[in-house]
Amino acid sequence: MGFLSRKKEIIVGNICPKCDMKFSDPERTMRHIEKAHKPKKKFDCDSCGFKN
Repeated sequence: MGFLSRKKEIIVGNICPKCDMKFSDPERTMRHIEKAHKPKKKFDCDSCGFKN
């Protein structure tokens, strides 16, 4: 059942809503969005205490 999953289903067409790239299949568009437009991970340095 899907009520425990945290992944949201996003319905997209063949064009990326963020960069307007065109794809042949909505599944390829979703794969592109997950890889190219994922949020950057914050960096914390254990040695010097730098936090991004």
